[in-house]
Amino acid sequence: MLDLPSGDVTVSLARRALRLATYMSFAALQEELKIQHDVRLSNSTLNVLMQSAGGTAERDRQVVLDELQSVPMGRHRERAVLMPPLASVPQRLYVSCDGVMYRTRYRETDPDRLGEKRLRYQEMKAGTVFWQDLGGQWHKRVMSGRDDPERFGLSLWHLAVQCGMLKAPEVIFISDGGSWCNTVAEMYFGDATRILDWYHLSEHIWETARLLYPNKDKSGKKWAKTCLSHLHDSSGIGLLRHLERSRTVRSATDQAILDKLIGYVRPRLAITDYVDYKAAGYVIGSGMMEATCKQLVSQRLKGTGMQWSESGALAMTALVAHRINGTWDRFWGSRPLQRAA
Repeated sequence: MLDLPSGDVTVSLARRALRLATYMSFAALQEELKIQHDVRLSNSTLNVLMQSAGGTAERDRQVVLDELQSVPMGRHRERAVLMPPLASVPQRLYVSCDGVMYRTRYRETDPDRLGEKRLRYQEMKAGTVFWQDLGGQWHKRVMSGRDDPERFGLSLWHLAVQCGMLKAPEVIFISDGGSWCNTVAEMYFGDATRILDWYHLSEHIWETARLLYPNKDKSGKKWAKTCLSHLHDSSGIGLLRHLERSRTVRSATDQAILDKLIGYVRPRLAITDYVDYKAAGYVIGSGMMEATCKQLVSQRLKGTGMQWSESGALAMTALVAHRINGTWDRFWGSRPLQRAA
């Protein structure tokens, strides 16, 4: 009826199709479009729409980062953040980040098979800011990117400021012990209460148990539960003392295994005060971050057989973020397809 050129779609249809695309594969989306709108769109058309709209969303984020980096840190940079209206200031604001590996379209030499190529995996960094309102309801905002830790951290800081971080009485940064997460925490959230994710540390304990008792599942479970009990009752320092005592009666092989866990715990003691954290009512696990990684990245980038270009992965996660953050309508009000043309 509109007599559009081949491959062109209306903005209205593009907006609907791409919102569905943040939930499902293009194959499933094509079926839904046929059922719901009696319209067929090819893979190439959907990809162009995704790259155009999602690419615009990612460029918008990069423009903001460029502007913030040009402003000195401190009050000048804080004043440069455009603040959306806040219903209320969060009393306790949590900030977290993590990474998710996904398959790309690129190939690299397989070191185990001379001359052969294998799929290359890349990490999408994800961040979330979450809080509980006075009515007990949880809220969160998310972002993602492939930036280096310094630039990604600035993007996460920008999101946290927009969520009320500068006025919140308490700010908590919770993440695993990865080096780039530590960089983000130290550069942009130095005044926040730092917490090492309980479940991440627990995974290190269980992995150590499997190495100490490779063929004795019950013994390994008992050992791990004893360690977790010390961690629960006496925080990281209690766990460290237990490990150091246990080490003295172990074989050289076991000592080497325990030394690896001890080497992980000791430099992170300051962020493992779980007894105090629980007494204060803090969240000590990264459940919200794990859910964010799944919603923001895994559900859409890690489907069976999916392979992504750099621009495609960034475009899709940028669109998913707008949906999760409730900024979808505002983003489309900025005419992303027209700006991409």
